[in-house]
Amino acid sequence: MPLQERTEPATPRKREESRKKGQVARSMEINSALVFLTALLVIRFWGPRMLDSVGGITRECFSAFPTGDLLPPHVTRGFAALAWQTAIVVVPIMAAVMIVGFVSNAAQVGLIVSWEALSPDLNKINPITGLSRLFSVRSWVELAKSVAKVAVVGYIIYAFLRSEYPTVIGLVGVDYIQVGATLGSLCMKLLWRASLALIVIAILDYGFQRHQHEKNLRMTREEVKEEYKRTEGDPTTRSRIRQKQRAMARMRMMQAVPTADAVITNPTHLAIALKYDPDKMNAPLVVAKGARKIAERIKEIARRHGVPIVENVTLAQAIYKSAEVGDEIPATLYRAVAEILAFIYKMNNKYGFGGSGRV
Repeated sequence: MPLQERTEPATPRKREESRKKGQVARSMEINSALVFLTALLVIRFWGPRMLDSVGGITRECFSAFPTGDLLPPHVTRGFAALAWQTAIVVVPIMAAVMIVGFVSNAAQVGLIVSWEALSPDLNKINPITGLSRLFSVRSWVELAKSVAKVAVVGYIIYAFLRSEYPTVIGLVGVDYIQVGATLGSLCMKLLWRASLALIVIAILDYGFQRHQHEKNLRMTREEVKEEYKRTEGDPTTRSRIRQKQRAMARMRMMQAVPTADAVITNPTHLAIALKYDPDKMNAPLVVAKGARKIAERIKEIARRHGVPIVENVTLAQAIYKSAEVGDEIPATLYRAVAEILAFIYKMNNKYGFGGSGRV
């Protein structure tokens, strides 16, 4: 049997199963670019405080320790001070990077925990499978992406240094404080440009990852049919179940005909059985209705149990179209039905049947 092409979009069930396995459209370039940009922002706004902390660490190293004997308490206090100063420098960057990395992943794939993706898989160490992955489209794209990043970032550095070359040359013989400030400013400009380039690459990579993910999720027509059978059931079985349900509903409906007060007919095509109990109902209730053979069956049961049958073409059609079994008749038909029921009750009383509703 020839292999079928995967031309059909993935079903919701297939997407959910893929998601549980950890197979989602995700770009690591998005995470890298956002983390890099976040680190730059933290350095930009937290930089002065970080420089002060670095200066504090330097001063602690050269002046805080005692000049005499170095005792354990002195070492403990010294390392505690150094740890605090180091935390002031490192913690803001680490916290910001961790938060942005988490938010970036959650924004791409949502909150998902998949242990199946961490479970051992022999295919991952299969040399044949490894070779197929090595020469797959994804591998070539990853290679092209890496080369593109190196080329783009390298060109940005080259163009930046060429444009800022006069500034760098002009620092010869300048005070070291000014040299440090200028070089720091130039480095930040270069990093900003590199981060923008990485963001562009990340956006393009995210589009490719989504496209590739959708392509991998595609199904054959046979797979879609099997999926439909598993979720919705076999069409033949469902058809039989519906037939049985209709038969049971029809049986219950026919069992209610003997309790009706009247049957309104078309006279040959339609039959509607009505029941009215003024103590329990606000309006007459449709207990059975049907057309053609079902209508004939309703009338047959009504005759056998002495339920009055009234021929009224307009009223029968109106009730049949506007009310289902178990519904009260519409308010617009109250008067017409009330006249028929009143006539039936009158005839019952006239011929001595009491309130039984039988003629």
